Amino acid sequence: MADVTVTQFAEVLKVPVDKLLTQMKEAGIHVEGPSALISDDAKTALLGFLRRAHGKEEEANKAPNKITLKRKVQTEIKVGSALGKARTVNIEVRAKKTYVKRDVLEEQSRGVQDEIDRQKAEEDAAQRAKDEAEAALRAKEDAERRALEEAARRNEAENQRRVSEEENARRAEEQRAREEADRERKARAAKPAPEPTRADPAAPTRYGRQELHVAGDVSARHKKQRKPMRQDRRAAAGNKGDARHGFELPTAPIKREVAIGETITVAELAQKMALKGSEVIKAMMNMGVMATINQPIDQDTAVLVVEELGHTAKLLKENQVEADLQVAAGAGVEAQSRPPVVTIMGHVDHGKTSLLDYIRTAKVAAGEAGGI
Repeated sequence: MADVTVTQFAEVLKVPVDKLLTQMKEAGIHVEGPSALISDDAKTALLGFLRRAHGKEEEANKAPNKITLKRKVQTEIKVGSALGKARTVNIEVRAKKTYVKRDVLEEQSRGVQDEIDRQKAEEDAAQRAKDEAEAALRAKEDAERRALEEAARRNEAENQRRVSEEENARRAEEQRAREEADRERKARAAKPAPEPTRADPAAPTRYGRQELHVAGDVSARHKKQRKPMRQDRRAAAGNKGDARHGFELPTAPIKREVAIGETITVAELAQKMALKGSEVIKAMMNMGVMATINQPIDQDTAVLVVEELGHTAKLLKENQVEADLQVAAGAGVEAQSRPPVVTIMGHVDHGKTSLLDYIRTAKVAAGEAGGI
């Protein structure tokens, strides 16, 4: 390369001349001024100084990792034309080849492979974490499902057991009621029941009760009789005139007013009449109605049972409580008359508004849109 001046070299490097002179002075290159010539050795020394100053001395001493070769070949060919004259054409072929060190290629391939392995390891770890999370979620769902199924089975078993117990209790109650009715029927058939002493002989039924509710055959029904010995029989025959019960039947029946709603259970009905549930069930069986003590019956059946047992039935409506409250609330309120409410109805465009306009001497229909 030909020697150039400092000014020309600064223009090539695109740096100020003063700065270039300062760098050359620091590098130990002595020049007289901007017009002084710089040799190739001075340029090389300046380049080495700048590299050392920027920490690139090792890179400067190190051989390059790749080399790029450029090759340019020019040839001439003759091309014929339609006029019969040949024309010479210059062809330039440029070739560029880059040679890279094998160590660099191996290092690059190792870096790429390491990056691929790292990404694959991260993906495998993420997949394992995802699989573990899904397995834990499935295990939790399976545990919850098994717990729900177990709870459902327990509830079903409990419901079946409760239904079975209620059914057995109902059957036992019906069986006891039937046995009691059979014993009563057999007792009445074997021995006529003594007529109770009443103040009113024309009582409506034979189920009249008073406060003590003592029947003549209570001990016979509910207590097993013991056959007296021979001496007891003689003593009983001798004291026949003095044998008396501690209580006597009331002389007059008590009639109660029983309030009956839309439905009522047998137990509630017996409680309102101050009777035992078995007596109400027996009376219903005599009427041809089978029901347990906790079973609800309708209003009509309850009225028949109450009348059969000698009491008075009071029918209650479904909204009886609300009606009583309204009557109690409006007891002290004076009713006042109000103006009547008149409604005019008819099809669309048939003269309702016109009729009102004629009555009131107004013109409302004139301001309305047609067809409304």
